[in-house]
Amino acid sequence: MSFFKRLKNVVNAKANKALEKHEDPIELLELSITKKEKLLQDAKKQCANFIASVDSIRGEKKLLEEKIAKYEEATKAAILKEDTDKAQSFVKQKLELEEKLTQTLARIKDQDEKIQVIKSKIEELEIEISKMKSKKQELATRLDVAEINNEINETLAGLNDDNGINLDELEKKVSQKENYGKALEDLKPKDEEALLDEYINNSPAVDSKVADELERIKEQMKK
Repeated sequence: MSFFKRLKNVVNAKANKALEKHEDPIELLELSITKKEKLLQDAKKQCANFIASVDSIRGEKKLLEEKIAKYEEATKAAILKEDTDKAQSFVKQKLELEEKLTQTLARIKDQDEKIQVIKSKIEELEIEISKMKSKKQELATRLDVAEINNEINETLAGLNDDNGINLDELEKKVSQKENYGKALEDLKPKDEEALLDEYINNSPAVDSKVADELERIKEQMKK
């Protein structure tokens, strides 16, 4: 395989992967439903045209049957009148009309069969569209739940929150500011009275027994 052909395959594969990533399954299903609804509409129009055509043929059939009946009566009348020529002529016309009637009945049967096929297809298509719409509603609900769960999981994992809050980091920053404030407090200049108070407060308390023993040792050293 040539380099350019391999490169083309790689590019196509990546393009297909990118398209699949951004495809909305609900939109794809909605597009499919729209196409099938258009097909259903066309099928119903075609079926209506067939029905209208058959109704027209049935009208022809009715007229033929009426004419055949008339020629039947005319033939009987000619026989009664012993008018052989007329009787033969009427019979001939009657037979020709009956042939046309046979052809007409065949056309009606053929069209009726086509109508039944189309009606069956229409029913199947309507059921399929109904199922697809139900599935679309189900998938839309599942997709919404999945997207919410993914957002929650991504937030908890810190994957998609650029301004995510880390409580440990916040506490560390607050502690740093508190320590900084204490350091500034210690460095703040103190007045004379405050220094004396600090000296007194920081001076250890002297035990009276210790003081007495200290004085005794000092007196003994003087001797």
